[in-house]
Amino acid sequence: MERRPDPSDGRAVLVRVTEAGRRIGRSRHDDRTRRPEPLLARSTPERCREIADAMPALTRLAELAQHRP
Repeated sequence: MERRPDPSDGRAVLVRVTEAGRRIGRSRHDDRTRRPEPLLARSTPERCREIADAMPALTRLAELAQHRP
């Protein structure tokens, strides 16, 4: 990530994701999606549906955990 002062507002900072940051983001995303695959492959179709149905709530919990004070 690259930060620099906003030339039009001294109180603000402009932020830009660098290519290195993009690579790290892609790598972390790939890791998160790769890990559950073997476990899901051993699950029944019903269990996979249950997990898929729970994903919105689990995603929201993860978001709340990242932004807690």
